[in-house]
Amino acid sequence: MTDHFHPLTDEDINQLDDLLATSSCADDTFDVSMLDGFLSAVALLNPPLTEESEWYPYIFNAEGTPCEVDEAETVHKLITQRLQEIRAFQAQRQFYNPIIFPLEDEEGNAVTGAEGLAALEPWATGFYNALAQYSDRVTVNDAIEAQLCRIHRFLELDESDEDYEQNLAIRRGIEQAHPVRNLEEGMVEMMQGVIEIAKLNCPNKPISRSTPKVGRNDPCPCGSGKKYKNCCGRNA
Repeated sequence: MTDHFHPLTDEDINQLDDLLATSSCADDTFDVSMLDGFLSAVALLNPPLTEESEWYPYIFNAEGTPCEVDEAETVHKLITQRLQEIRAFQAQRQFYNPIIFPLEDEEGNAVTGAEGLAALEPWATGFYNALAQYSDRVTVNDAIEAQLCRIHRFLELDESDEDYEQNLAIRRGIEQAHPVRNLEEGMVEMMQGVIEIAKLNCPNKPISRSTPKVGRNDPCPCGSGKKYKNCCGRNA
């Protein structure tokens, strides 16, 4: 799998985060953690987005209007590289590390306990941003809804939302039934949801043949009269 893409290094991730912060669209542009959640949702859409213009501009603002950013070619390269990486892992139904920046305490140490779960919020926000924008490409049935709960639980609830109390009750029910005790467990919970949604929304299709398989000693279907292994199947 790694032959087909080059995973982003920590240096790449930090560089991309710094460059995204130079966007002329200011706070409307994702940081690298929100971007990673957004790309993770884009990768599991079905039918997939085939044109870059369908998703790339919305990283910078919700309207998808042009924005300027420092080293635009580098930003583009790193973003498309990360999307390729995510798609490869999802296709193989394998976990990958979401880009998360742990919270820090007053002494600059990473907060990895239950208090640190808030670090997952930007990633989950980016993921749900894409789901909202491309809702027609995710079939939200009961099975997918159950997996979405594994990600939604890390979003910050809006107290001004008329459904806030209902959502809060649902959230508390999820947290009681499936407690997450630290940041690592939270990341695993989130990735399990992503991979299961990928399975459900983009099931791998078995390879089917429109014609029977030709044996190596069978007559070549091209009509030459030679055995397949000595004709069109010579390099097969």
